[in-house]
This record gives sequence, C-alpha cells and structure tokens, in this order.
Amino acid sequence: MIKTRLILAVAFVLVFAAGGSLGLVLARKPAPPERGPGSWLTQELNLSAEQREQMKKIWSEAMGEGFRRDSEQRRSFSQQRDQQIRDLMTSEQQAKYDAIQQEYAKHLEELSQQRKARFEEAVARTKKILTPQQVVKYEEMLKQREHGPGGPGGFRPRHRPTRPSSSRPSTEPATPRVEE
Repeated sequence: MIKTRLILAVAFVLVFAAGGSLGLVLARKPAPPERGPGSWLTQELNLSAEQREQMKKIWSEAMGEGFRRDSEQRRSFSQQRDQQIRDLMTSEQQAKYDAIQQEYAKHLEELSQQRKARFEEAVARTKKILTPQQVVKYEEMLKQREHGPGGPGGFRPRHRPTRPSSSRPSTEPATPRVEE
C-alpha cells in the first residue's frame, strides 16, 4: 500500500514537472516576423532593397485601385439586390423592412462614432509620448492614412440600408455616408 502511494506521488510530481517544462518551452515563441506590405515575400525571396520598392509599388497599385473598383461594384450589386428584394414586398412589408434598416443604420453610426472617438483618444495619447519631431512625422502618417481604405478606424461597412419606400424604386443609401 505504501509502495503504491509512493509510486503515485512520484508519477504525479513527474507529470507536473513535465507539464511545467513543456509550458515554458511553448511560451518562448520566436519574435513574430516583420509585418508590412510584402514583408513575407521579402523574407522568403530574399529581395534586394530595389526589388522591395518595386514590389511595394506593384502591390499598392494593384490593391489600391482594385479595392476601390471592387468596392464600387459591391455597392452597386448590393443596391440591385436590395431593390429586387423590395420589389417582392408589399407596402406593409416595405415599411417594416425600412424600420429595421433605419435601426440598423443607427446602430452602425453609433459604432462608427465610438470607433472614431477611441481612435482620436489613442492619437492624442500617442502624441503625448512622442518628441516634437516624432509628432510631426506621426501627423504626416495620419494624413496619408486618411486617404486609404476606410479612413480612421479601418474599413467601412460594405452594405448600407436603403431609404424608406416610396412610389418609385430607391437605390440610394438610407443614411448619408459620414466621412471620418
């Protein structure tokens, strides 16, 4: 009986020690690779500085223009789909649908305002820890970011609700797009 308890105690201690050791090994993850446009390609292909610049130019042109074009097409397809659905509805159903869409637009706007406030607060806090030269550079970076997809806070929602029904079909968004 004592021998069994001793074996169980030793086994327990060994299992516990093995788990602790494994946890320490797994916790020591290598530093994440550099992030940014083409960074993984740069590393994998061992690109020269000139090749990195060319790669950056190629992909920013492709993604920038392609994103804008795709976004416009997505918006158009979404409006067409919404109108086709509305055409299937009775006036009463359209009124209910419009109420749902208005509530949805209201919630999206609230989220957008919250995100914008968090972003602006983070910008202010960031500026407090920077040197004057860094603040100038940071503000330049922020200006460039405003022209990118989505502006402050990231990408915009893909779908905007349609306006309440009327005697004519509507394909315009229910709420004006708020530029941040």
